[in-house]
Amino acid sequence: MKIGYLDDEYDILKSAARSLKKYDIEIVALEDIADVTDISLLVDSILFNSLECLLVDYDLMNLESKVYGTQIIKDVNELLPDFTCFLLTNFTEQGINEKIVQKVFVQDKSIFAEDDDSQEFVNFVHKIKNGIECFKKRLEVTKIEYEKLFAKKREKQMTASEEERFIYLYKVLSAYDLVDKMPETLIRNSTQDTLEDMLEALKAFKQQLRKD
Repeated sequence: MKIGYLDDEYDILKSAARSLKKYDIEIVALEDIADVTDISLLVDSILFNSLECLLVDYDLMNLESKVYGTQIIKDVNELLPDFTCFLLTNFTEQGINEKIVQKVFVQDKSIFAEDDDSQEFVNFVHKIKNGIECFKKRLEVTKIEYEKLFAKKREKQMTASEEERFIYLYKVLSAYDLVDKMPETLIRNSTQDTLEDMLEALKAFKQQLRKD
């Protein structure tokens, strides 16, 4: 299992990585993202690294973008609604009271100071793994939708909105190796193909008129 970690300081990263490794969880620090408010960039990093969960610190004010983790989680879930994010904070009540992140996903950051054999830490690991399992299960359901859209694409019966949804689903599912990788030319807009077919037909018709 592989999860991401977003913070403005990574002082606890080594201890967190060591503790989680014991439970077969790899943690990836998202330190290279200059502007974490560019959510499309953050989501691209999540997909590029095939992350299955994200830990986000509440206070990101030391970053140039200066933002709270609750806002980051809200924005990520608008693009990846099935993706599990945990809010890490030294003031759990503050994160809970904002009611942007569900209470079950608000975690005291001091958890990484706990012994990795403690019941509290084990419970946290169980929550992470449960979130990952739910995410994987939802991806399987999403794949069914993708396959239906793919069938429509082959028959060139896809609407513009369906095409947009297909491209999004392909981007997500291919990041987790749940669908076969395809060349960019095969993913491109089928409505564009239809338009080009129409233009070719019109061009041929005009040529025929000139001959007549």
